[in-house]
Amino acid sequence: MPALFNRIQTRIFAWFVLLLLAVQTISFALTYYGNELLEQQQLKNQLSIAKLVFKSEYNDRAYYLSAFAETAAKDFGLKEVFIDKDSRSFLVALNNHRKRIDADLAIAVDKQGKIIGQLLTSLNDANKGKVKVGPEQGQAFKQTLDFEFITINTLYALQGNIYQLSFAPLTSGAGNLIGWVGFGFVIGDELTNNLSEQTGLNTGFILTEPNSQLDEPAFDAQLISISNHDITERDKKVIGQLISSGLQHKDYILWQSSLGQIDEQQLHAFMYISQRDALALAASHEQWLPQLVLILIMLPVSLMVAYMIARGVTKPITLLINQARFIAKGNYNSKVEVGSSTEMLALAEEFTVMQQAILSRENKIAFQAYHDPLTNLGNKNKLSQVTADWFANKSPLAICLINIRRMTEVNGTLGHLVGDKVIVEVGRRLSEFSEIDLVCRLSGDEFVLAIKEIQSSAFNQLIRKVQEAVEAEYRYQDISLHLQVTIGVSFAHYPSDLQTVMRQADTALQHAKRNRIDLQTYSQQIDANSLDRLQLVNELKAAIENNELVLFYQPKLNLAINKVTHVEALVRWQHPVRGMIPPDTFIPIAEQMGQMNALTHWVIHQALSQYHLWLAEGIELAIAVNISAENLKNQSFGEFVLSAIEQHQVPIEALTLEITEDAVVADPENAIKQLNQLKQHGLTLSIDDYGTGYSSLAQLKQLPVDELKIDKSFVQNLMTSDDDKTIVSSTIQLAHNLGLKVVAEGIEDEGSLKWLAKHNCELGQGFYLSKPVDAKMLANWLARSPYGPNSAET
Repeated sequence: MPALFNRIQTRIFAWFVLLLLAVQTISFALTYYGNELLEQQQLKNQLSIAKLVFKSEYNDRAYYLSAFAETAAKDFGLKEVFIDKDSRSFLVALNNHRKRIDADLAIAVDKQGKIIGQLLTSLNDANKGKVKVGPEQGQAFKQTLDFEFITINTLYALQGNIYQLSFAPLTSGAGNLIGWVGFGFVIGDELTNNLSEQTGLNTGFILTEPNSQLDEPAFDAQLISISNHDITERDKKVIGQLISSGLQHKDYILWQSSLGQIDEQQLHAFMYISQRDALALAASHEQWLPQLVLILIMLPVSLMVAYMIARGVTKPITLLINQARFIAKGNYNSKVEVGSSTEMLALAEEFTVMQQAILSRENKIAFQAYHDPLTNLGNKNKLSQVTADWFANKSPLAICLINIRRMTEVNGTLGHLVGDKVIVEVGRRLSEFSEIDLVCRLSGDEFVLAIKEIQSSAFNQLIRKVQEAVEAEYRYQDISLHLQVTIGVSFAHYPSDLQTVMRQADTALQHAKRNRIDLQTYSQQIDANSLDRLQLVNELKAAIENNELVLFYQPKLNLAINKVTHVEALVRWQHPVRGMIPPDTFIPIAEQMGQMNALTHWVIHQALSQYHLWLAEGIELAIAVNISAENLKNQSFGEFVLSAIEQHQVPIEALTLEITEDAVVADPENAIKQLNQLKQHGLTLSIDDYGTGYSSLAQLKQLPVDELKIDKSFVQNLMTSDDDKTIVSSTIQLAHNLGLKVVAEGIEDEGSLKWLAKHNCELGQGFYLSKPVDAKMLANWLARSPYGPNSAET
């Protein structure tokens, strides 16, 4: 036997056997390594794509809800029933909006935080799809809505469900905030199953306590939804611990993201796949045993053949490994070639199909990330991507923000389908200009144009062409629409960036809207005004509450007796940082922000209190207070004035209310009703700034006023303008014929004072007598002035 093993033939045979075993061992190792690397890379790519799919799906829902909430909030009909407080009609209107996007939750909250409308879609199988009034109808909303004119996305828990919710502010016709309206989709099985089908991964949502280690019962109690309903208890426990701790596990591939906080709990989304399910290791191992038996059977007759086969198998495996590494670097366009056998060709084909599928999904996700889904134009991400090099190279650049007017009216009248077609048509028209380097749609009815390296004259000509093209008639079926646009323009002045230029263009656009002009180019002046206005808006309410306001008084001279018998109260804002702010700056803000009633109430109370303070010093003066159109719109304003007079125990004749003509013109019927109520109680009423408004003589005759105040523009040049003399003289005569007294403001010289007295004007005021001063300075002036009520006759 020893001699047998010493034979060369036996040794060669033994070496061949060893060589065959070695080759097969190497083949086994290479194949195993190649398959493992390929599967792991595929899983990583799948997980990466799943992340993008989830974020795209979740953010699309948020964007869709936000855009729809803004659209619903602009619906005139919804606002009307909201203001009328007709609960049934409002719920019907709210449900009509909800059905457009099949929202699971619709909710409306008034300005005081009370839920005035809540609709829920039933999620159980028995009543699925049925709509009912929510359990919180009429209750206080659980979250604080401290925003006013912005849209906000939030998470909301209700009856064991969690909703992805978006609110938009409801504003009145005057632009005042009256409430909020929101719509939501439930975060549940439909979403998890949809994500699972798109990604191939098990998907779910859970709630966790901050910094908690989850055990089995806690995890079950906090599980919101999961696509894999056959998940084992062990898997639940492990996944819960991984999400809570943020660690990895050898048996799972897991991704999770925190979506937000609900009632001091954290909502997580997670996607996972089991390593044993994904890699199917058992099936891979079972393939090697038959192959090993076959090799051992054929070993005596096919050592060389086996050797060549081993080499043939090793080569394609090496190719697969290289291809897997190539794909890992993001290259998906190469074709896999691993041999001519049927199995290898099939494997190569499947490998090619796999990388093409990955490429297709990545291209779709990339397109969605950089394009608007309605118009296929670029979006804000595309704008940032394209202009990055322009800003880096400091290229001359113009950004134009274009807003289509009355799109809310089109959507509300003709429906969102027609509105979408209008948006698409505008995008098509803008894209036809070769001079425009980039056309993007930002959102809703706003587009942005990026134009670089264009001369000023050519730019102006291009903008005119753009306006003409967009505003050309558009016909949809038998409907003719005449579109109009507002454009805000900003030019890049380096150093600058896209965010700055976009903000400047938006400032120009908002300025154009406010001033009802078609085109506005950004300048620092309008920007400074906008920033200053925003700061004053935020500070005005606190200023009223913190007594930062002060009253100044301008004396009115009784021209018959040459004594001061009346004063006009004028409000000023003593700002702790800006100093004294005149009323022309903050009164318009108070009117627009709904603060006018609070401001007027403060002024009347202060003026009536000052009457008593002066009276204690021996000074008796009637005080005139200005009121606005906003005050007269308040049905209880007249009752407030009479109540304040009674509260301060001031004679009714000591107070005069001055009303501008435009305040009456805004709502004549209601204004006359309010003024009649005050007149019947003996209150003195005066028409302020007469001659500058839009009232007619017929309307003046109907007003229950006692005096007429001639605007200063007719009095200041009285001594140099014969036309002004004619106007003032005629106005005095007209007023006297109507039984009215006359007050002339703007007296700036002695000649005007004497002329007015000669023409029987009852009262006069102006800088010639005194500018507006505070109460103490006025008392000192009266003590020194010959016109003081206690001075000797002159």
